[in-house]
Amino acid sequence: MLSITLQLVITLALAAWVGAVVLYISKAVYRLSTSHGLGDRISRYMARKTIHILGGGLVAALVPFVYTQPWMAFASAMALTGYILYRRRRGLMTWFQEPDNAYEAHFTIMWGLVILAPWFFDPSMVIGAVSALFMSVGDGITGVVRGLRRVRGKAWSGTIAMIVVSSLIGGYFLGLEGVAAGVVASFVERINGVDDNITVPLVSFLLLLAMRYLLPAGLAHFPPRL
Repeated sequence: MLSITLQLVITLALAAWVGAVVLYISKAVYRLSTSHGLGDRISRYMARKTIHILGGGLVAALVPFVYTQPWMAFASAMALTGYILYRRRRGLMTWFQEPDNAYEAHFTIMWGLVILAPWFFDPSMVIGAVSALFMSVGDGITGVVRGLRRVRGKAWSGTIAMIVVSSLIGGYFLGLEGVAAGVVASFVERINGVDDNITVPLVSFLLLLAMRYLLPAGLAHFPPRL
């Protein structure tokens, strides 16, 4: 178990990494995409998914190994949300922010909430981390695949990629229950009309929580119940 001081140091280091991803790495991806003829809209999409994977995904994967409580990670997500909303008012980060939607703010808000909320039921923080990873890496992979194919909307190629990646993530952390949740999350991502930055983590969290309490304790791969 890491000390609170070390958790704080790691949090600051991760915040610096996420800042670099948002301000520099994603911009480089945008420029690379446009230079390869993907166009402005698809290139912004690729930059946004880069932030999902390298920012949200990396931090979520470390959560169960670094934190004993969710407050630092949650506060970091809310601080990033505040900065994103500030930039929407004062000057868009045009390499990934869309003028007609604030989905990137939905992402940071939901990331923070699914790290925070499951902790009250699962102090290991695995359920929250897996839910955030489905949104960050699983959905991120769909965007990369669709972007490379120059497809901006839903496509089965992206869904299949998300099923594979999310199943691997879920299986690593939670066994067969995690695989099942990853598959469900991949089909939830295909639902139109609601931002999948909301639906994917919310459904994943609720499904994993339900399985944790409904499956027989001796058969489930979840950490011990409270």
